Amino acid sequence: MKKLFLMVLAGGMLAACATPSTEVGTALFAMTQQPMLVTEATGTKTGRACATNILGLYISGDMSVEAAKKAGKITKVASVDKDIKSYAVYSEVCTVVTGY
Repeated sequence: MKKLFLMVLAGGMLAACATPSTEVGTALFAMTQQPMLVTEATGTKTGRACATNILGLYISGDMSVEAAKKAGKITKVASVDKDIKSYAVYSEVCTVVTGY
């Protein structure tokens, strides 16, 4: 029973490492979109740049605004949003840029 408890505790601690914090708090499962920047312009193109986190042990990706602009072939930015998906041991955070 003691080993089982320690395994559950360790799993919970590792899962928490892969959970991104949002303005509404930290959760094991989350799907949120957060506005970061809005201008008066309206965009017709969209670009996404993402980074992933697995168990809080491995993080990779480029979620910069520049990477999202390049992916969407955007030269003038209209808005920047953050899209977060978190599933206990895996999370993905994307920067979503609209523009033209």
